[in-house]
Amino acid sequence: MGGGTPIPDQSERLHDFERLEAAVLALADQHKRAVKDNESLRRVVEERDRRIRALEAETLELNQRRRDVAKRIDDLLAQMDLLDVELGSAGE
Repeated sequence: MGGGTPIPDQSERLHDFERLEAAVLALADQHKRAVKDNESLRRVVEERDRRIRALEAETLELNQRRRDVAKRIDDLLAQMDLLDVELGSAGE
C-alpha cells in the first residue's frame, strides 16, 4: 500500500473549482476598484499640481509687484530727502 495523496472525487474538485472561481472574481473586482481609485487619485493630484503652479505664478507676480512698490517708495523718500536738503540750504 502506497500511502500517497488520495485523489479527490468529482464533487471535491467541483467545489475547489468554484472556490477558485469566486476568489478570481473577487480579485478581479478588487483590481477594477483599485484602478478606478488610482485614476481618481491621479486626477486629484493633477488638479492640486495645477493649483500649486498657479499659486506659485501668483506668488512670483505679487513678489515682483512688492519689489516695484518698495523701489517706488525708496525713490519717493530719496526725492523727499533731496527736497529737505534743498529747502534747508535755501533757508539758511
